[in-house]
Amino acid sequence: AYRRRGRAWEEKGDYDQAIADYSKAIELDPGDVNLYYLRGHLYKEKGDYDQAIADCNKAIEINPDDAKAYYFRGNLYRRKGDYDRAIADCNKAIEIDPGNANAYYFRARAWEEKGNLKKAIKDCSKAIEKSQFGWLDAQLYKARARMWLQKGKVEKYEEDLAMAKKLSK
Repeated sequence: AYRRRGRAWEEKGDYDQAIADYSKAIELDPGDVNLYYLRGHLYKEKGDYDQAIADCNKAIEINPDDAKAYYFRGNLYRRKGDYDRAIADCNKAIEIDPGNANAYYFRARAWEEKGNLKKAIKDCSKAIEKSQFGWLDAQLYKARARMWLQKGKVEKYEEDLAMAKKLSK
């Protein structure tokens, strides 16, 4: 009941109420890693990366073989500017699930922000190769286009941007 109500609060944009309900649901079922993801996502949306990381840590404690917890935490570390930890977490996610496009994408973003465009483009290309989600594909092509432009590769930038537009339709 608390989980459903938390989702309803979340859809209404009341993240504080949603977090309170997810917290109550966690009290009742502390082994449900999905509850930590739901609450962690809201902490992320509120900009409270440390609380979101704490929820990822708990999810990893419950299920250390869950790639999602690692790439989610890696993305949070990236947002905090801790690129080495972000890359390490994404590496772990890829080790667990080599076909996970999200892990490659978030590692690409960390490499990009760390200033290593060669590795960023390689990981973004790998994410495109692994992706099975139409909604993610356009985002991946946009990201890689941005990276190509930073490298001064205008033709490749235009190709990826055109593909992103095509996939966005």
